[in-house]
Amino acid sequence: MDPLLIELRPALQRLGYLVVPHGDHLCVRLALAASVRIYSSDGQVRLVPQFGPFSRSRGLIATSTATSTVVGVTVFALGVTPVAFLAGFVGMVALAHDACRFVVTEACITRLQQVITEIDRTRASVALPRVPAPAPGTRPVLPGR
Repeated sequence: MDPLLIELRPALQRLGYLVVPHGDHLCVRLALAASVRIYSSDGQVRLVPQFGPFSRSRGLIATSTATSTVVGVTVFALGVTPVAFLAGFVGMVALAHDACRFVVTEACITRLQQVITEIDRTRASVALPRVPAPAPGTRPVLPGR
């Protein structure tokens, strides 16, 4: 596993996130059956939002297709009846559920970006030597000149 992910896991757990390692990536579990997968290799971080087992886009397409199909079949089979209205209402609730999952995953991604940036900043401050500030009124001396 990438060193960044090894360092990131305890930091996220201290913040209260449920973090599960999966081979080459971490998975941050969220409410509403949503999650964010964190991949890292060669200093490049990739955050992938998930709706259950699907990527976020495929989850939205699956919900939209399923609700449209159920409403269409109900209206076609039964006509405009209270059952059809109920099917339409359940479909709208399912799509609103997906909208809530968008908000939850985007909020998590934003927080993860902040935590990863802070870890990178800490690593950079430890790795780079400090150059003393020049005295007032003098020009800075650059290394190698």
